[in-house]
Amino acid sequence: MPLYEFQCEKCRKRFEALIRLGREAEVTCAFCGSPNVRKLLSAFGIGGGSNRLKESSGCSSCKSGTCSTCH
Repeated sequence: MPLYEFQCEKCRKRFEALIRLGREAEVTCAFCGSPNVRKLLSAFGIGGGSNRLKESSGCSSCKSGTCSTCH
């Protein structure tokens, strides 16, 4: 089951939910129980994962690209 991020239209809080495809209409807010939620686009699923982040962010603590923090 995919993990999706939602935002409640009533209390404005964000939450994640594991749901089967086609069952998004059954999701209710994890905080207030409201059925008025909308599915958000997740940055995790867009753009090619962690390699893209490494290429664009650059590391300020190493010049060789071998530190475990960013590589």
